[in-house]
Amino acid sequence: MRYWHEAIDCKSHFQKTKREAPFIVIGYQFNYCIEEDKRILDCIISSSIELSGKVNAGAANDSTTGRSRDRLLANCLAGMSSEYCWKHFLNFKKECVRTTSFVSAACQIDLEIIANLKRIEVRSSFPRNGVPFAICHPVKEFDILGPYSNMYKPGEINKDYYVRTLFPFEHPTDIIEKIKSEDFTLFLTGGATFDMMFDPKLSLEKDLIPEDSFGVTQKTSYRVVPFHLALDCKELYKLITQET
Repeated sequence: MRYWHEAIDCKSHFQKTKREAPFIVIGYQFNYCIEEDKRILDCIISSSIELSGKVNAGAANDSTTGRSRDRLLANCLAGMSSEYCWKHFLNFKKECVRTTSFVSAACQIDLEIIANLKRIEVRSSFPRNGVPFAICHPVKEFDILGPYSNMYKPGEINKDYYVRTLFPFEHPTDIIEKIKSEDFTLFLTGGATFDMMFDPKLSLEKDLIPEDSFGVTQKTSYRVVPFHLALDCKELYKLITQET
């Protein structure tokens, strides 16, 4: 496994970008032909197959489930590999986060800060135009996906941090073959806090279907923070590790 930090200068990609400062991302590259990488990836694949089975069971009445089995597996592979890499990154100097247990298909893949039990929601996307496009494009930049817009309701479970991983593949299901290749690469890109999600200077509301949604086919209203206003990996690492 190889990993590195990369500063994306948005101005060099799109002159009219809204992102002024360089955006620090963390790249991870796996080679399935290397024994240690194969061990890690086989564990991710096994967990993803198990998770996709649980999601299928939970969405048995969804007529689209059978037709989208590969997409469901792709979403689970993305989620599990994202979780592994975020955990590795945040625990680089000392162990400060751990994985949480699967509860239901409706729950997103989470990490938990050990010291105070704060939750980090891990989301993934597949930008076919590449990572700089997703972060820097002046019109079509991606967002950090937050809670449903009605999350202020009493009893709703909120997360403290929202982070996003990008897989620069042509199609989401490409991950099924890519994960067993000599070059399986993904990028941790940053995130936002819950407070940022409801700060009108930083966030907005969007109706969308998240790419990593488990069996959901209808649009839902989410709070989001556009990438040009989001925390990058360096900022997020400092914030989360200070929680301990």
